[in-house]
Amino acid sequence: MSGHPPSLPSSSLRTRRLVLRPVCLGDAADIARHADDRQIAEMTSRIPHPYSLGDAEAFVAGLGDERVFAVLDRATGTFIGVVGLEAAASPGTVELGYWIGRPFWNRGYATEAAQAMLDHAFDTLDQDEVEVRCRVVNGASRRVIEKCGFAYRGTGLALSLAAGRVASERYVMDRRCWLALKSWSAAS
Repeated sequence: MSGHPPSLPSSSLRTRRLVLRPVCLGDAADIARHADDRQIAEMTSRIPHPYSLGDAEAFVAGLGDERVFAVLDRATGTFIGVVGLEAAASPGTVELGYWIGRPFWNRGYATEAAQAMLDHAFDTLDQDEVEVRCRVVNGASRRVIEKCGFAYRGTGLALSLAAGRVASERYVMDRRCWLALKSWSAAS
């Protein structure tokens, strides 16, 4: 999506460089273009490869109660990627997921979007815990997770539509940790 969106829903989140707004069917072409990248698909659980416009449209149409946001450049409105929260197995817990299109890697966008979603999960949605997973071989995602302050909980197997059964790491942040991190950053 190029240019500024005509209007942003009230449920949009703003960071220093980004706008996160609920994904819509109009994002399907951008989602398909960026998600049809084997390197992205193999690092996620739910993106098949190849990934078509029909896959993106089905993804957007089937979100249900998930909170999934398009990540946009705040200055230009350019679509960068997707970040979201979905209910986890434990009550009061959501799982964070994200991916950023290859042209936007190594700029800190994933960390900025993930931090905004943590604030949203704890402050707005009143969750007790947020968990996140990454493939063992995904050093870039692990760095995002560590910069956000998650605590490592262990390694296990996960299913990736593009890569099959893969080794993954699980990380958790609870409300108390998030509050401590927020108070430390406010004091700096």
